[in-house]
Amino acid sequence: MATIINIVSTGARTPLGLQAAPSAAAVRAGISGMGKHPFMIDRMGDPMPGALDAQLDCSVMGPDRLFALAETALQETCVPLSAVSGKPLRLPLYLGLPELRPGFTEKDAEIIRTRLAGVEHLPCQISEVKIFTMGHAAGLAAMAAATEQMLKGTYESCLVGGVESYFHPDTMEWLDANRQLAGKDARSAFVPGEGAGFCLLMVDPTQKRLGLETMARVQTVAVKREKNLIKTSDICLGEGLTEAVRGAVGSLAIPAETINDVICDVNSERYRGEEWGFVCLRLSQFFDDPSAYNSPANCWGDMGAASGLLFAMLACKANAGGYAKGTRTLLWASSEGGLRAAGVLNFEATGPKARRNLGHA
Repeated sequence: MATIINIVSTGARTPLGLQAAPSAAAVRAGISGMGKHPFMIDRMGDPMPGALDAQLDCSVMGPDRLFALAETALQETCVPLSAVSGKPLRLPLYLGLPELRPGFTEKDAEIIRTRLAGVEHLPCQISEVKIFTMGHAAGLAAMAAATEQMLKGTYESCLVGGVESYFHPDTMEWLDANRQLAGKDARSAFVPGEGAGFCLLMVDPTQKRLGLETMARVQTVAVKREKNLIKTSDICLGEGLTEAVRGAVGSLAIPAETINDVICDVNSERYRGEEWGFVCLRLSQFFDDPSAYNSPANCWGDMGAASGLLFAMLACKANAGGYAKGTRTLLWASSEGGLRAAGVLNFEATGPKARRNLGHA
């Protein structure tokens, strides 16, 4: 019998809320968390744009800032384990981090890994932390690696997360120099954000034994590479993203099974929009409407390495709240270094409707 991997809880910290529920509600309502950085100035002499965490002091930067964001989301994700009796579970943590760039180094990544491995007052034990310094697609790449190990039987449960903050002077100046920072003279640019998203994954027998709810089933996650990168003269035809999405949706029985919703990291950069356009042309048969995607960067800014897990949180909250478009949601993200990742969450056996059908409501 095929191994079923469930999402049993989620956690988030974003510019729109310190937990998953208020963050998801704000995105659904179209509330914007975008504003101006209080002291960083761009090359035109204007305040730099940003969607900043409401509670963190702007003087806190680097690993300290990313750790603070990640710790909050991790703690929320682990809350359901407080009700589990017996010896605390030992869980690995697979964590997506920014790509190496000005303002984020290998040393920074290692500091975050070490500090998360030692987080206290959790209702579980972190056995190890594996980091993926892969940018936007890092969270979904971490989920792909974790689910691969779970399918092999290496783990019964696993924590997967992603964390991002662009608000380091070197990073913001780098974005500004590359005309990626939204402003007066940047037409294809974005508003930087910051936040963290986490999911707790469990194989079906373990989740049932512990009496935990199923928020979603991870149907597939695929990771591929794009060779024609942003910020180069190469012309991107979306080949890498097409292959990642094809890997994620290829098992669907068309036309009976289609993707009902898409959540992605389109962020006002022309490169990303055009990339998805090529996917729509090639794979439209797998979607109800591939052009009707949800791009939460319009609300909380570009979430970088936190994107994929925050998208999973949004999809789970939509299903639990009864406002999801259907039972299958595609998540995808696109890293500057060429990594492309896509995953399908399946909600057929979850949520209020499923519980009524099973006689549990």
